[in-house]
Amino acid sequence: MFRVRILIAVVIPALVACDPGSFSTGPMEICEEAGAQCLLPKGPLGVCEQAPCESGGAPPCFRCTPQH
Repeated sequence: MFRVRILIAVVIPALVACDPGSFSTGPMEICEEAGAQCLLPKGPLGVCEQAPCESGGAPPCFRCTPQH
C-alpha cells in the first residue's frame, strides 16, 4: 500500500503539470522551428531547416526539405 501512495504522489502531479500543447500533434504544415517534422508538397515527411527569407520575410525563416 505504501508503494501505491508513493506512486500516486509522484505520477498524478506529474500528469497534471503536463501542458497539453507540449505533446506533438504531427508534422507541421508551415515550418516555424529547425528540426521539426513537416509535410512536403508531394506528401512524404520532411524536416524544417533554416533558409533564406523570401522578400519581406522576417528572420529566422525555415523551409521544409526532404529527409533523405
